[in-house]
Amino acid sequence: MCQGHAGAIVVAKVAGTDEIIDGYNSLAWDNLTSGFMETNDSFIFSLKNGNIQNSLISRVKDQSKALSYYNSNLQNFFGLCFGHCEFMMKSHVSDFTQDKLCWCDYDPKCRTYYEKPIRTTTERFSITDYEVFKIIKKQISNCTI
Repeated sequence: MCQGHAGAIVVAKVAGTDEIIDGYNSLAWDNLTSGFMETNDSFIFSLKNGNIQNSLISRVKDQSKALSYYNSNLQNFFGLCFGHCEFMMKSHVSDFTQDKLCWCDYDPKCRTYYEKPIRTTTERFSITDYEVFKIIKKQISNCTI
């Protein structure tokens, strides 16, 4: 999905709602690697009900497990995963729109790697559409103000 790209933001529309959930990964996605990846720059967030006041951002609190990578054998089922499934894209039909296998899990009784949940439910869902954007840091040289 984002193989080899660093500084990517994923924007996903939750099916049957007016909710948009997002995640930013500062590291390069690597389908040759599996396991937890360390960074303090990643975050997840949600935009709810078309109202910016209802939006949530959740930053990494345990940078050693900010992201979960799945190797190429599992890439047919798993998209991105932030933390321990605080935002996970998964599908057996590879487009995330049909089988309600995506989720945002957050159980304060268990170990969590982001500050807070970005959804009020742990119900699994499908995604009607998603986009991946590469964030490019623009450098301006010889700029005087």
